[in-house]
Amino acid sequence: MINTEALALIQDENTSAEILDQLSTDENPFIRVRVAAHMNTSSETLARLSTDETPLVKQFVAEHLNTPMDTLVELSKDTDMSYWIAGNPNTPVELLNKFSQDENENIRSSVAVNPNTPAETLEQLMIDENEDVRTAVMKNPVIQAKVAK
Repeated sequence: MINTEALALIQDENTSAEILDQLSTDENPFIRVRVAAHMNTSSETLARLSTDETPLVKQFVAEHLNTPMDTLVELSKDTDMSYWIAGNPNTPVELLNKFSQDENENIRSSVAVNPNTPAETLEQLMIDENEDVRTAVMKNPVIQAKVAK
């Protein structure tokens, strides 16, 4: 059973990082998932949630814009998290380059749309064997800005 007060707090965009930190220890995985997805969740709370036993919690941590780089590196040891990490702008270039060569085209596509993917890596992805990956490169904001000029 979900605590209605907790539910109201995680749905409120103005809920503070402190309250979200308290909610991050809730026994209900649904609450923890929503905390991991909330825009006000602090990097410290996300780092703690990155070790949650619920995969969906970790997925939201992996794609959250407040997730610290070192947490993303740690999460990358779990190959099931690669897709979400590859799309996160905080992901280190070394990981983006590694993911750009992954056999899974969805992971390569996620790298292709990441605004921090290096130009050389994008050039390689432009000639990827998979059409979806090549299309994803054209959706990269850096590429779109160049095309718009």
